Amino acid sequence: MTQTASRPMPSAPEPEPGGAAIPTTLSVPALHAQLPVIRMLTEVVAMHSGCTLDQVSDLKLAVDQICTLLIDAAAPATEITCRFHGGREVFDIEVTATTVRSWRPEPDSLDWRIVELLADTVSASETPAPNGETAESTVKLSIGMPT
Repeated sequence: MTQTASRPMPSAPEPEPGGAAIPTTLSVPALHAQLPVIRMLTEVVAMHSGCTLDQVSDLKLAVDQICTLLIDAAAPATEITCRFHGGREVFDIEVTATTVRSWRPEPDSLDWRIVELLADTVSASETPAPNGETAESTVKLSIGMPT
C-alpha cells in the first residue's frame, strides 16, 4: 500500500492591511525574446490580484505594446523592469528601461492610442542620464479593479 501526502496548493497572496497586495517586480534583458515572459507574468499577477479576464487581456496587450516600444529604443545590454501592484481599487504597472533614443510615439499615433484605450490611466516620462547619451524611460499605467 502506498501513502501519499497532499499539501495545499499555493494561493494568491493575501492582501496587506489596507487592501494592497504584495508588489511583484520582474527584470529581464531588454530583448524581444523576453516578451512572452513579461506577458505571462502580467497575466498571472493580474489574475491573482482579482482582475477580470477582459482586464487581464487588456493589460497583457498594453504591457506588450509598451515593452515593445521600450525594447526597440533600449540601450544595448540593459534590462527592462516591470513592477506590478494590485490593490482593492486599482491595479498599477510601471515599466522602466534605459533608452538611447526617443521612444515615445506621438500622442495621436496608433501605438499610443492602443495603450490609452486598454488602460484607465497612462503616463510616460524620460529622465536623461548624466552622460547625456541615455535616459531612464518609464511608463505607468493603471486599471480600476472590479467592484
